[in-house]
Amino acid sequence: MGNAEVPVDGEASGGDIQVVARIATLLDCLDPDSPYLDTQITAKALGVGRSTAHRYLVSLEKRGLLRRRDATTYELGPVLSRLGTLALSRLGVLDAAGPVMQELCRAIRNTVVLSVWGGRAPVIARVVPDNSRITTISVEVGRSLPPDAAQSRLFAAYHKLGRGAGRLRTIDDEDLRPVGGLMTARQVYAGGGFKTVAAPILTADGSIVATLAVVGLAVFMPEEEDDVVSEQLVAAVSRIGVS
Repeated sequence: MGNAEVPVDGEASGGDIQVVARIATLLDCLDPDSPYLDTQITAKALGVGRSTAHRYLVSLEKRGLLRRRDATTYELGPVLSRLGTLALSRLGVLDAAGPVMQELCRAIRNTVVLSVWGGRAPVIARVVPDNSRITTISVEVGRSLPPDAAQSRLFAAYHKLGRGAGRLRTIDDEDLRPVGGLMTARQVYAGGGFKTVAAPILTADGSIVATLAVVGLAVFMPEEEDDVVSEQLVAAVSRIGVS
């Protein structure tokens, strides 16, 4: 008679280890519209009491999977951000874009950011910060972008249009502008403190795979220079080979 496999302590039906299944369920609650967790959300998602939910959050924070945003909410921690970046690095576009981003940052004297599609929203995959000025903008790798971000609107536009630059004029968004056969996007954030100008990185068949963006203080990115910045971005993405 064969030996039966002894269940792992805490193993749920279907072979899942309960704590792993619960953590996966919890992390799946995070998305661009709800990027934070608190005790109430955690308790509801896991079907546990508030005290147990709190212990989950504190434990995940200690291990770096989450980090405390304020007194009651948590967001993705450094461990998950690092793992996400490793996963994204499998895309050849990151390696191809590196030298181009460095050159563009030096030429334009603003931070350059590359984002890829993360399934629900663009995710920041690589950042080349501009350190030429006293005041700089910090951009975090692994962070999802909101729907109104310039990069998000570019992804949405290209996903809607499908392939073919000839149909770019059908998008009704005054901050999306055709430049050099590509669509570019701009965004001035609330209060006018800083802004983003972005361009798509396309595969040979015209599918969008990433966006390249310049992010800086608005005072260093005046509106009258938007066309020049857009042209520099389009020239930069044309040098990034994507298979």
